[in-house]
Amino acid sequence: MRNKKDVSKINGENAGEICSRIREESSEEAEFLSGKAHKERERILSEASKEAQGRARAILSAAEKETALMRERIFSTVTMEKRRVDLQARSLFIADVVAAVKREAENFRGSPDYVKFLKEAILEGIRIVDDKKAQVFYSHLDEGVISQFNDLPVEFKKSDSGEIGVIVQSQDGRLLFDNRFSARLKRAYDEIYMKLLKEAF
Repeated sequence: MRNKKDVSKINGENAGEICSRIREESSEEAEFLSGKAHKERERILSEASKEAQGRARAILSAAEKETALMRERIFSTVTMEKRRVDLQARSLFIADVVAAVKREAENFRGSPDYVKFLKEAILEGIRIVDDKKAQVFYSHLDEGVISQFNDLPVEFKKSDSGEIGVIVQSQDGRLLFDNRFSARLKRAYDEIYMKLLKEAF
């Protein structure tokens, strides 16, 4: 009986020690695992934060690029619109000038300078068609003026046109140069308009 009691006591003491040791080891292991889990958590949070920052930077960069493109498109549109309005204003101004010149042209036939203008128009036409024996079509209203150009070796032909100026045609009919005032005005308008286009764009 005594031996049995002693064994029982020893087992009890051992059990207490073992339990105490287990508690210590468990506590240490729990602390170790807790520390490890905390570090892992910190690592995960750090990586997640870096990833989130990277995504935020990428989103911000894309937004900045899109904003820059949008700003460029808006600026380009505004510039083009400004040029269009400017060109339109200049075109209206030219149209007004042309209309005023046309009104003035109606009185030009009675001007002392008209004879000189008509002769220069004929000579220019002859140079263009490169034929000194060209045919010159003139307005029936200019018959009195044309009679002053008998020294020119061209063939004069009266037309029903009331326009000032002449049409010069080569003798073989292959080349024709319209040097009436309306045609001259159109050529001047086209030239001025093309210059405006170049300036505007």
